[in-house]
Amino acid sequence: MTARVHLRRSLAAMLLVVCVPALAQPASPPATMPASSHPAPSAPGVFALRKQGNTTRLVVTGTNFTGREAVEHYLAWRAAEHVTASKARWFSFVERRIAGDKVLTPKPDAEGQRYSFRLEYFRPTWRYKLAGSPDWKTWRPLSGAPFFALGLDAKTIINYEVSADIIPRNGMLADYDPLAFEAVAVSHYLINQVTTPR
Repeated sequence: MTARVHLRRSLAAMLLVVCVPALAQPASPPATMPASSHPAPSAPGVFALRKQGNTTRLVVTGTNFTGREAVEHYLAWRAAEHVTASKARWFSFVERRIAGDKVLTPKPDAEGQRYSFRLEYFRPTWRYKLAGSPDWKTWRPLSGAPFFALGLDAKTIINYEVSADIIPRNGMLADYDPLAFEAVAVSHYLINQVTTPR
């Protein structure tokens, strides 16, 4: 009887030696998918802001060209929304001119008519790629060249990037300046006209 008790105690001690360390091990973490080392590519219709000093560059990209006016109006609306969100009242459109530009610089006329904005002076720069072409082309409205020339068809655009530089401002609107845009007025005018580029 004493031998059996001794045997049982020996077996119990052996089981404790084997099992307790195993039970003490932490559970394995659940398997997870590894994080991608590459950022996702930009989706069509992406809108971006880049600030440099007091100037903000607005950029919109797309792969489905719906028309120059539609894209430019969307960019103007986003500019107005950005300015309002920044607690500014209006913005100046910054013209980036280079030698050879044929479009005249608009002159402020303090004695002329007053405007909340003039969309014809919101003239962003285009970069685009055509179907079958590996190269990006640039079009600047200030150059005086037509948007599409030499028989090229704008409907063959497969990628585009449109950019504009603005300076948000406070205080009284310079309503005699063609490059001045009142943010709220622009937003209210375009809100029901614009669609997100694709």
